Amino acid sequence: MKCFNLLAVVLVSFVTLSANAMYTELGAQYGFKTQTYDENNSNKTESFTGSVSLYFWERIALELSYTDATTIVESKAFTADPRRVTKQRSQILGADLIFVLAEKTALFQPYIKGGVAQINRTQTVQIEGVDTYTNDPEKALAPSYGVGLKVALTDSFSLKFSYDAWKTPVGNDTSTDDSAFRAGISWIL
Repeated sequence: MKCFNLLAVVLVSFVTLSANAMYTELGAQYGFKTQTYDENNSNKTESFTGSVSLYFWERIALELSYTDATTIVESKAFTADPRRVTKQRSQILGADLIFVLAEKTALFQPYIKGGVAQINRTQTVQIEGVDTYTNDPEKALAPSYGVGLKVALTDSFSLKFSYDAWKTPVGNDTSTDDSAFRAGISWIL
């Protein structure tokens, strides 16, 4: 229910703020990473992000984003052990303030950002020949920050590269530093 309330606030804010924005930018980014340790141990991560940035001044914007990420880890300690497949899915709803370090007309437009993200995670573990276990979903509110670079190909179309990080609470008053590298495109409306 909290996620629904947060989404409602974001949508109302978007409608209100977009009426006062100088211009709006839509973005789509993709991230993919694989690691193979040996024939029995590997992991794969894939993420999709959609974003709307509302620019109030040429260099300052409010970015609202949604990320859906999945990580699959396959592991087997010894040949005789059962294969273990762990699948974690994260859904991240973010709101960040962006400061662009170059003019809108520049070819290269580096930026920094900071804000907050609501992170929803689920994890499923499947052990070969045994059973499948699903952990209770976890929800957390976390500070977020990042850096990026837009490369303007035209006045309204850009390539976008970013590094984003979250300080995610994991219980017992501890947190993890989760991060993602992304590449994508953006359009200015």
